[in-house]
Amino acid sequence: MSDITEKITDTINIVADKAREYGEIARLQALIKAEEARKQEYYYKLGKKYYELYKDAPASDLGEYMSKLLVSDDKIAGYKEDLKAATAKQDKEEAPEEEEDNSADD
Repeated sequence: MSDITEKITDTINIVADKAREYGEIARLQALIKAEEARKQEYYYKLGKKYYELYKDAPASDLGEYMSKLLVSDDKIAGYKEDLKAATAKQDKEEAPEEEEDNSADD
């Protein structure tokens, strides 16, 4: 009976050791992913800061990207204007209906 108990104990210890190993692996993988995400955020902030500082006079090898960003900025500004106009139009179209509803209550 003690031989079976010893084998069960050994098996439990092996399983526990493997679980700790997998837990450590998972922990390290999570730390790596978190640090890589932080690194991506730093790249983003670096690029954004560079763009803000040098968009009018970029380094020659970055000019292509700066031009693309400036075009995107212009498109976004245009889309925002279109959105503003569409929202104003929608608000204007909805306003008379509200006034009609209010006059019916009188």
